[in-house]
Amino acid sequence: MLNIKVLKALNGDSIIISYGDDRLHYILVDGGRGKLCFHQLCKFIDEIKEKKGKIDLLVLTHIDSDHIDGILRLFSNQDFDFSIIEQMWFNFGERLFNSLQIDGLYKKINLYERDTKISWRQGEDLEEILQRTGIIRKLPIVSPGCHFVGGAKLTVLSPNVEILKEFADKDDEECARTTHIAYCCDYEKSVTELHEKEFEGIVSLTNRSSIAFLFEFSGKKLLLLGDAEDNTIKNSLTKLGYSNENKLKVDFCKIAHHASKHNTSNELIQMLDCSNYIISTQLTKEGRPSKECLSRIICNTTLPVKFYCNYDIDASKIFTEKEISEYGMEFIILNEAGINVEET
Repeated sequence: MLNIKVLKALNGDSIIISYGDDRLHYILVDGGRGKLCFHQLCKFIDEIKEKKGKIDLLVLTHIDSDHIDGILRLFSNQDFDFSIIEQMWFNFGERLFNSLQIDGLYKKINLYERDTKISWRQGEDLEEILQRTGIIRKLPIVSPGCHFVGGAKLTVLSPNVEILKEFADKDDEECARTTHIAYCCDYEKSVTELHEKEFEGIVSLTNRSSIAFLFEFSGKKLLLLGDAEDNTIKNSLTKLGYSNENKLKVDFCKIAHHASKHNTSNELIQMLDCSNYIISTQLTKEGRPSKECLSRIICNTTLPVKFYCNYDIDASKIFTEKEISEYGMEFIILNEAGINVEET
């Protein structure tokens, strides 16, 4: 059995994968942000304790606040039982950079851009907590890499070593320049116009450092792209032998960076055989989910696309009635039961 739950993490990510006999194996990907998401996380932890189970793997994809906040809140609770976590993936801190043999590059930095400043500080706070716990932490988690967790196979697609080294050596000026991205709502434009628009892969270095992986269990495959950049994912898939002619068949794909237009190209979708896509975000003032991203998915997929959303996203606010009729896309709102993959 395989189930995916996408928690209400506001504009962030928090995903629970449960699998195996009686779904007693668990992988938690990110902690999201917001009171409701934290409540759902606490409920999840309590349910595991009642079953006397454990989280086989906790993946913290990167340090951005909308991914790390809930985990930091859990770990800051004095009553939290760290023994419930078997192992953790978290590419951050002096130990990571020492493992990359780039001693001397790691440094505490003060960034100009507010959100990045908060995220880096949260990363350092979490690193200090982890140093006091007994959680097993594998370092570094990079592509190419293959890991086995609770009978499942996880193939790392992002980041690569070069990205992590660049992340370790970034400075104030670079961060202030590369993390600022201008957004605009594109809902008034047509699917055809957006699909044909030239792709601009403008991704911050912090998001480029995001862990993304392919999950495989009992013949089912999930593609969890975090906030990773398009080019890194395409290169990793190419090295694995996938292409437009030899597509990677996956049952579900979690769209990168909350369906930002900067993280998903036509070429990437053309490498996938998938019609089920997960959107993890509420409607945001930054224009996510972007119609440009969704249009690329719709126009490069053979079957009508189903978008599984953790918030109630009204398709009529993004697409015209004619477009919904022509392309047949469907928006499915997820409840707390999540997605039973075998039933889709």
